[in-house]
This record gives sequence, C-alpha cells and structure tokens, in this order.
Amino acid sequence: MMATWAQRFATAVERPAVAYGIVIGSVAVATSLQGVIELALTSPPAFMIYYPAIIFATVVAGGRGGLTAVALSALVAVLLWPTEARAGATLPVTLGLFLLTGGLTVALAKPLRVAIRRGATVQERFRIAQQGAKDSFVIFDPVRENGEVVDFVWVYANPAADRMAPAGVESLVGRRVREVFPDGTGLAMVERLRQAQGQDEADELEVSRVIDGEERWVRSSAVRAGEGVAVIFRDITEQRAMVQALRQGEARVRAFIESLPQLMWVGAKDGAWVFASPQWRTFTGDGPDDALGDGWLASVHPEDCDAVAEAWRQAVQNALPFSPQFRLRRADGVWRWFHGRASPLRDEDGEVRRWFGSASDITEVIEARQDLEARVEARTRDLQASLEDKARTETALAQAQRLETVGRLTGGVAHDFNNLLTVVIGGLDMILKNPADQARVTRLAEAALSAGRRGERLTRQLLAFSRRQELRLDNLAVAPLVEQVEPLVRRAAGEAIHLVIDCAPDVGAARLDAAQFEAALLNLVVNAADATPAGGQIRIEAARTTLAEGEVREAEPGDYVRISVTDTGAGMAPDVLDHVFEPFFTTKETGKGTGLGLAQVYGFIRQCGGAVEVRSAPGEGSTISLYLPAADHADPLALEAEVGIETMMAGLRILLVEDDDAVRAVTEGLLSELGCQVETAINGVEALVRVGRGADFDLVLSDIVMPGGVSGVDLARRLRDDHPSLPVVLTTGYTAEKLDDAEEAQAWPILRKPFRAEQLSAVVRQAAGAA
Repeated sequence: MMATWAQRFATAVERPAVAYGIVIGSVAVATSLQGVIELALTSPPAFMIYYPAIIFATVVAGGRGGLTAVALSALVAVLLWPTEARAGATLPVTLGLFLLTGGLTVALAKPLRVAIRRGATVQERFRIAQQGAKDSFVIFDPVRENGEVVDFVWVYANPAADRMAPAGVESLVGRRVREVFPDGTGLAMVERLRQAQGQDEADELEVSRVIDGEERWVRSSAVRAGEGVAVIFRDITEQRAMVQALRQGEARVRAFIESLPQLMWVGAKDGAWVFASPQWRTFTGDGPDDALGDGWLASVHPEDCDAVAEAWRQAVQNALPFSPQFRLRRADGVWRWFHGRASPLRDEDGEVRRWFGSASDITEVIEARQDLEARVEARTRDLQASLEDKARTETALAQAQRLETVGRLTGGVAHDFNNLLTVVIGGLDMILKNPADQARVTRLAEAALSAGRRGERLTRQLLAFSRRQELRLDNLAVAPLVEQVEPLVRRAAGEAIHLVIDCAPDVGAARLDAAQFEAALLNLVVNAADATPAGGQIRIEAARTTLAEGEVREAEPGDYVRISVTDTGAGMAPDVLDHVFEPFFTTKETGKGTGLGLAQVYGFIRQCGGAVEVRSAPGEGSTISLYLPAADHADPLALEAEVGIETMMAGLRILLVEDDDAVRAVTEGLLSELGCQVETAINGVEALVRVGRGADFDLVLSDIVMPGGVSGVDLARRLRDDHPSLPVVLTTGYTAEKLDDAEEAQAWPILRKPFRAEQLSAVVRQAAGAA
C-alpha cells in the first residue's frame, strides 16, 4: 500500500513550481520538528532532522531538488540557531559536515527515485495490459491449516477473470476458491492448484468447470510462483462447440454422399484417387483400396479405357472440365454406360488442391437413343408402311424423349450438387485442418452455408417443376400485384428495352401464391429481355377470359385471368417449343441460364390449377400466357401488408459507401430489389464529394473500415456537422466493433456483416423512418 502511494506521489509531481514548493514545505516541516525538539531537549542534534526532508525532496524533485533542500536546511540552521548551542561544535565545521553528508544523501537517494519511477511505469504497463487482455490471469496463495494446504485464495485477478466469475461475485480478489465454488468445481480447482505447486514447469490442460449451473470448457496453464500459483486461462466452450459442429457437419455430408445414387470419388492434386464412395465399391465389386490411385481404370471397358485415361490426364494437367461417357463393369460382369463429371477444388491462390467427381448411370438413355436411331432408320426405309408401325415409332420416340429428359434432369442435378458439395466438403476439410483460425473458419463456414442455401434454392426450383412445392394459395387482386412487381420487372428489362404494362384495375382476382406469382412474372420478363434486342419492346397484359373445352392445352373450361408477356425478339423454332418446359433445357450460353426458369413457372401455374400457353415463331417474337383460375372476390389483408412494406421502401434514395466490389454489388442489388434508388461510392472521400454536390439523399449506408483516410465514422461525423438531418447507417464485418460515444451509437445504428435482406430492410426502414 505504501509502495503504491510512493510510486504515485513520485510520478504525480512533474511541474517544477509544484516540485520546489514541496521541497520548501519539507524543509519547513523539518524546521518545525527541530523547534519542538529544542523545547524538549537541552542539546538536540543540529542537522539530523533535515536528512529525511532531503531524501524526500530528492525523490520528489530529483537531484536539484535534493541539493536545494540541503542548501535551505543549512541556511535555516545558520539563521535560527546560534553556533554555541550546537553540541560544542563550531559553526563552520558542523555546517561543512552537514553539506558533505547532505550531498552524499542526495547522491544515494537519486537511484531510489529512479527505481520508484521505473517501478511505477512497469506496474502501470502491467495494469494496462491486464485491463485489455482477452485471457484471464490470476494469482493464488495457499491457505494452510495444521501445515496442510486446504484451500487457495485469489490475491490477484484481471478484469477478464472477474468477468468469468459466478453471478453475484463482483471481484475474486480476497476470496477463497471453496467459497466461490462450493461444489465439485471448487474441489477440482484446489486439487489442480496443489499439483501445480509441486511442478517446476507450466502445464497446459483443457478442463470442464461448472459456472452458474452451466458447463464451461477452459484451456489453462498453471505455474508455481513462489508459495503461490499463477494461472492463465481462456473460455473455449464456443470453440469446442464449433469444432464439434463441424465434425457433425462432415459426418452428415458423408452420410449424404453415401445416400446418393451416383458413384462418387475424390482425387488428389495429381489426379490419383484418394477416395471412392461405397456406391462405387458396391457397383464394381472392388475392395476398399482397389480403385485408389489409377486402379479405377481397371473397371473401365477396354475400348473406352485409353480415351477416358487421356481425358482425365488432360483435365488434371490443365484444370479442364472432365465429362466423358464410358462403360463400367458391374460386379456381375455386365457393362453399363456412365456419364462421368469432375470439378477441381481450388485454394485461395487459385491452385487446384483436389478433384471431386461423380458418375451417373445413363445406360437407359444410351440404349433408348440407339433404339430410336435404329427405328427411325427402319421407318425411313419403309416410308411408314402401316399406321401400326407409325404408332409404334411415335411411342418409342416419346419414351426416348422422356428418358432423355430424365437423363438431363439427373445430370443437371448431379452437376449442380457436385459444385455445391465441392464448396461444402472442401470448406469443411480446410476448417478441420486449422480450426483455431477463427477468421478463416468463419469465411469458409459462410461459403459452405452459402452453398447449402444455393442447394435449397435448387431444390425449391425442382419442387416447383414437379408441382410438389408447398404454396400459399389466396384469392388476390391481380392488378395491385402487377403494380407491386413493376419496379423489379422494369429493372430486369433494362433501359434499352421499352416495357409496356397494360393491366386494368377491374381485371379481378385469381387464386395464386403472391410470392411465386411475382417470381414467375419476373422470370418471364428476364427471358424476354434476353431474347429482345436493344430498341425492342416487351408488353405485359392482363385480362379476364373464359376458356372453352380444349381451347388451351391442359386448361379446364371456366373463367381465368390471363397474364401475357410478349416480346419482339427472335422467336423460337418448333423444335425448341417442344422442350421449353423441360428442366435444364436452355438456349442461352453456358453459364447464363440454369434451364429451370420456365420449368419452375410451369410447375407453379399447374399447382395453382391453371395452364401455360406459348406462341412463337422465328422472327415473330414470343408470347407466353399464364392462365390463373379466376376468383369472385379478393382477400385484401395479405395484399395490404405487402403493399405497406413496399411503400415504406419504394423510392428511397440511398448513397451506398463500400470499398469491397463484391459486397458493394450485393448490397446494391438487395437495396434495389427493395425498391430503393441506389448510388455508390468506393470510399469516404468520394461520398463527401457526392453529398457536397447537392445530391438529395434520404439515407447514407457506409462501411466503417475504408481506405482513403476517411473511415465510415469520420464520414458520419462530417455529415452530422454539414447535413444534420441526413440519417446514417454503418456496416462492419468486425463483430466486436462498436461506437464508444453513446450519442453516436444511438444516432448511427451498426448493421453487422454478413446480413440478410430482411435485416438490411429492417435497419434501413427504421433509420429512414426515424429521420
């Protein structure tokens, strides 16, 4: 306690005036004490009382202060006390000895001052380091009874340690372990500390502790510190849970792979197989390791083996797609046709780390195609000799088309899921190799989560095509729905294409799912925009109509609301029209279409009880009409809720400030889909220029950490001073980042990354509404 007081006092007096004032005061106090001693003693020592004052002055004010105290003390002694009263010594001798010994005292006290100041500096640095430390640090002293250690008491605990204390315990210092943890946790801690007392080196353990009834896992290191024990520890409960979740996720992925009908494999960077799924081993009859390396080629048909091996070598060497068709020997010796596909898994530098592949049985498709070709050739020679032969040929053709559709569907699903599994399995593989890198774990887990969501969307599209998707069918007015989706379809059509919407308010209501209807209409407009050249026109019309028996294919007689999308594009040939609703069929370039858009629209309309009609010819554009069952009245409640949300967001002018190109593009897209008008800036400097030009923005959405010398917080402060009525929302990818100023934290809400569309919508609406 005294040492701490001395350290603080020695470092507090930095101004010379204050320091020399204390020097004078210390000499004055010594002089007063000398006077009291004069009254009590007949022959008191002459200068003895001044030495403590000299030491104190040296510690406080340094060497000059100490010498000043020596001089003042000598001057006071000469002025106040006669020479003959000083124990028989003459004044010059006594004064000379005092000056000499006083100077030596100053010389000896200067190192004491240095030591005190250094000690204060070290102690302050230790305090600052422990104040902000993530790890907990404590020191224990043993509690002995009859010479035996029965407990331990905390003599030091940093803030991180106090935060882990049970509820109701504000500070651990001065408390016994068994007092804070009276249960089995306390007994285990005391035993652990006893063991640490008997060890010369620090240990490192992961132990389970029960705090406030909850099991927590702690990684700690204890080392003997004199009679006591020093311990550093950290709560790793969440980290252990994350690792366990990753392992469980890997197990689920493996179970998923093993449940697929395709034959799956994994290859190393050099193309050597390192894993073959149980389906491969079951089909070929291979042993657990027979297919590894290049052993899998032994199961390929001899006529196909060389071509497949060369295709695989080229794919591995040049990172090219691998997609051959070949025959595989089944365990019973039968040869089956397969379509193999493989894609590489790349690391952060773009280098191939592994290959993931699958093979789908397409024997029926190949045989059907061969049979079809043989039948067509035979019927061409016979010139359709009989109606029976013609019917049989048409039946075979239809069967072959169905099988080809199934093959395309199977191949498309396998291809897309292989891509998703590459992200999921590869991400989990890299996470398990280094689970301690939290930033890397988060990034890879988000990539795996994104892949899972893409798989979910793919599943929804397939369900819509198969008409197994669960819909919420309501009687809704069609005109407000078309008006509501108009901003989205106009953005989809683009400025180069003229979009006309003709939807009378009295078109009436239809039975449909609002969300799927909007998605279907948007899908049709996107397809029409892709087919329409610049300067062309897309027309959306809505009308009420009555259909007779057989007037529209698959439509029952009755009243319908017809939604037609007409474009002035190139049109479609009859052979294309025959396949437009088949899944994964597309006329777009590779990578620009999934082939599920019209299939999803068709499935949705059929689930609603309606029908789809396509009219098109080369050079005459296309018209796709959706016939929805008409309803006598509309349910206004669901529509009002949807319109209310869109109205709050529509037309908001937002300045988006984000330096990351990908994040900026995604965020801009989300805001645009919410009906906002978005302008972007890549840093704070550009944003200030945009606002300074007089642009009328309703809200600024800015990242916090940005290059250019102006952070998001700096930008918000400048806008607060220059444009106090302009609301600001800050975004950050650092979950621990916050604003220290409470007023700023309330004025500028922080949106954490990653965020979803509904989170972005909520914070924007709240900020814009509050303004």
